[in-house]
Amino acid sequence: MKWPCQLIYAVGRSRPGNGMKWKSHTAIARAIAEEMGLPDDLEEELCEGSVDPDRRPDAAMKVDRMGRTFIGRAPHHDPPAGIIMSHAWRSREAYLRGDGRQAVRCLGRALHYIQDKSVSPGLLDRSHDLREEDIADLVPPREAVRKGIDMAVCSPLFVRECVRAVRPRQDPREAMYQATLFSAAIFASVLGPPDSEGRFISDYGKARRNRRCRYAAAGMAAASSILISLLLTQPLALIAGAAAVLAAVLLDHGYHDLREEAEWFGIRPR
Repeated sequence: MKWPCQLIYAVGRSRPGNGMKWKSHTAIARAIAEEMGLPDDLEEELCEGSVDPDRRPDAAMKVDRMGRTFIGRAPHHDPPAGIIMSHAWRSREAYLRGDGRQAVRCLGRALHYIQDKSVSPGLLDRSHDLREEDIADLVPPREAVRKGIDMAVCSPLFVRECVRAVRPRQDPREAMYQATLFSAAIFASVLGPPDSEGRFISDYGKARRNRRCRYAAAGMAAASSILISLLLTQPLALIAGAAAVLAAVLLDHGYHDLREEAEWFGIRPR
């Protein structure tokens, strides 16, 4: 993909307004790697991944002042949750197939945004550079690393909740603590157990059976509404049938959550 010229910058430099310096990103990565006992090669991959978005930016849809959409550099202070989750999913998939290097590299990209999102840009970005400098002087709290690992749940739903929970912090110490806490929690969640518990598989199977029954009931309701509409010339009956089908497809949140959890453990619907 070709990037607009204003988005091109020198490789190896920290782009102003990103959130954290590379020194801070790699410090958090090394603190997590040490606590988790990662081999040296994987620790280096995690560090490289944690600065990749500054070297090779992700793309995101943007809207200019004229209301026109275009592809631009994904923001770092308020990144789309979908970008973070896409990197987390790529990491999880690589982990399940045994590709540790790719797993930690992709995970590093996801954590980069969590860390930048933790830093408040300040009013008109005026105080950002000073805050970035102050954060660079801090050491990632080992307490935050351990707490994040302890609270982790191996689930995409947990990762998404972590992404939503991150808030921009003006105090450098609070920003570093939050960035370290949620980075460790997401790391431990994505690289958690590769196998699901037996109870989860049972629950997922039950949810799939219930969904098939719900679809069958919705199909019968749709067929009945069409028949009533034809026999009684009541077009409003079609609305009731369409509503039943939409409810069956869209309102089954429990099933969608379980299906996402299943895919997190490599279980594909048959």
